[in-house]
Amino acid sequence: MKRRTVVAFLGALALGSGAMLRRAVAALGQPAATPTMAAVADTMFPGGDGLPAASALGLHERLLAMSDLGPSIGKGVAWLDRYAASRGAAGFAALDEAARLAAIDAAFASADEGIRPFVFALRQHIGTAYYSEPAIRKTFAFTGPPQPDGFADFQERPR
Repeated sequence: MKRRTVVAFLGALALGSGAMLRRAVAALGQPAATPTMAAVADTMFPGGDGLPAASALGLHERLLAMSDLGPSIGKGVAWLDRYAASRGAAGFAALDEAARLAAIDAAFASADEGIRPFVFALRQHIGTAYYSEPAIRKTFAFTGPPQPDGFADFQERPR
């Protein structure tokens, strides 16, 4: 257990802070979720053509540090690992690329509670973080909005 986690537990107990306690409990679940989250991030944003993969930028660790995503990540990782186990793999991270894509597609199509919002949240958070990274942004030729007044589908300037 990391010193930071122990200090958070002690602080939560001493100060009675629910937020600190939730963050400390979420930190306990991170090591098991880390390989799966790295694999999910790399499946969604694999890099290539000189761009780094999402896990190379540490984006999966940023997601694991978000306390509000903790319960969703726990359910989502468990679902993906169960899916992989049903296909004979040790976990989601052990699947090949095609099987990972199939697992994410199955999660998106699943009626199981919480898995579809998990996929949406990951896509939004990882995508925003990925394209906000300086290493990624500098590879694109543009630096501002697509035209002086914004996007073409708006007839008037926003007010």
